Amino acid sequence: MTDLEEIKKAIGDTIRDEELASSACYEVEAYAQRWPFVFMVNDWDVWNESRKALRLQVVRWLEEKCTPYDFYQFRSGWGLVGFKSQEAADSFELRWSGRAGSMALPCQDWNPHPLKSTFEPIHTRETLGQERHIQRAMR
Repeated sequence: MTDLEEIKKAIGDTIRDEELASSACYEVEAYAQRWPFVFMVNDWDVWNESRKALRLQVVRWLEEKCTPYDFYQFRSGWGLVGFKSQEAADSFELRWSGRAGSMALPCQDWNPHPLKSTFEPIHTRETLGQERHIQRAMR
């Protein structure tokens, strides 16, 4: 979840007019009271081409989860997505924040490359050398 103070600071840093910034911060506070788990989704991959709404794929994903959510967009183009449930919020963050792609994957011993139509193990020189050494020892 995005920290409420972090959202307010970001608003204050980008909106130069004090009255507009104050109004936007008030809107964020009211939103956070209604939706306890809030994400600021300005730089996430959830926007449609015009950046005026959520992509259809995101909306369908949210609808499939059957959990209460809300999307709020400020006049300046900022966006918030709020959830009632911690589990739904975590799932949304993992799926749409772009952080899942940057997580390190565990070492895999097979290659699902589309140009190689098999899932055979990847043989490195070390493993091939060990296998040959074992085969020689068995003779």
